[in-house]
Amino acid sequence: MKNNFEYPILYTFRRCPYAMRARFAIRSSQIIVEVREIKLQEKPAAFLKSSPKGTVPVLITNLGEVIEESLDIIKWALSKNDPHNLLAKGKLENHEITKLLDDLETKFKTNLDKYKYPNRFCGVDRIIHRDKNLNFLKKLNLYLKRNKSLNCEHLTFLDYAIFPFIRQFRNVDHEWFDKLDFCFLKEWLYRIIDSEDFSSIMKKFKKWEPNDVPIYTNFE
Repeated sequence: MKNNFEYPILYTFRRCPYAMRARFAIRSSQIIVEVREIKLQEKPAAFLKSSPKGTVPVLITNLGEVIEESLDIIKWALSKNDPHNLLAKGKLENHEITKLLDDLETKFKTNLDKYKYPNRFCGVDRIIHRDKNLNFLKKLNLYLKRNKSLNCEHLTFLDYAIFPFIRQFRNVDHEWFDKLDFCFLKEWLYRIIDSEDFSSIMKKFKKWEPNDVPIYTNFE
């Protein structure tokens, strides 16, 4: 049964790195969505009804399918339209890409949270967790020494999937980060930060309310 809305609905939160990677893919795919910016401290009932886990991004397709994981939203969008070839086969094998994304989620993000939000944990030394992430950054820097982007000469979904978390890590202490000897990584990071793509997906939208006039965008 179809839903009673014209465009897919994207629940998002501007600063969330998972939501950022989904918005990058939607922008690249040129798919128009109804964007619903929410506050994670004030989750609307309609959002929780669609996705009880209560995290963003969440995309509801025209057919009523609820897609709750950012990487799945990326695959959904780019399978519809991939004009910038973000799904290009680059130099990395599929198992290498999977390992990189798994390490990002299970290791890098875990350490990032303890570095950025040490008060949320008991007995955490934030500097230890900061430094545990240096090996991951070193690996990215080696990839970027070989290519302008992580997997080939142009940006792919892998760059957009990883970038928001490296940016978040950098923002905890940008002076310390900028002194790191990872010149290729830093060039890649700042190239994306300075890009029109990033400016577009970071545009501010008012907090969504159920009776609002819908806001439609493809983040152009």
